[in-house]
Amino acid sequence: MPEFRSLEEVNACSAIRLTEKRQRAKVGDIFRLSPAPGLFVWGRLVKRASFFGLNAEFNLVYIYDALSPGRPVPELLTPRNLLFGPSVVNNLGFSRGYWEIFASESIGTGDMLNEHRFVRFKGTGNSEDYDLVDEAGTRLRVAHSEGDKFLSQSGFGNFNSIDWRLQGILRARGSLPSVTGG
Repeated sequence: MPEFRSLEEVNACSAIRLTEKRQRAKVGDIFRLSPAPGLFVWGRLVKRASFFGLNAEFNLVYIYDALSPGRPVPELLTPRNLLFGPSVVNNLGFSRGYWEIFASESIGTGDMLNEHRFVRFKGTGNSEDYDLVDEAGTRLRVAHSEGDKFLSQSGFGNFNSIDWRLQGILRARGSLPSVTGG
């Protein structure tokens, strides 16, 4: 996640709108998003449910390590190829046209991780002070390990929070130019 220096930076939208059409997403939808002109990353809506004990439905999306203007081969759209952990988001990416739906396919047994774990920070300011929780927000009695590479923060995001994470990863890889601030 980037470090913001002002409220204006937080409110700025760097994601690229791919369609003017309002879209209603459904489970199984395969979509693409664009963190920079000419660069496309692929994702999938894998579940719609209540998360973290709230009585409202949100979307669980996977963002794959698949950069391509056209739909990637199926092997790249699997849970083994996630760019970062599953993310709980609202509908704005779809309804505002930042996430363009290309296809919808039923979710098969190999299309989802067996378990989704999330990091819930305790609010102490220490990045090492957290619990691991499940989709309901229940604390898991397991230790964090290097094998937990598919973690996301417990909480809700939208197209901007996904875009910020994508840009950070792609800049670290050299796929996007670094941002220099003044």
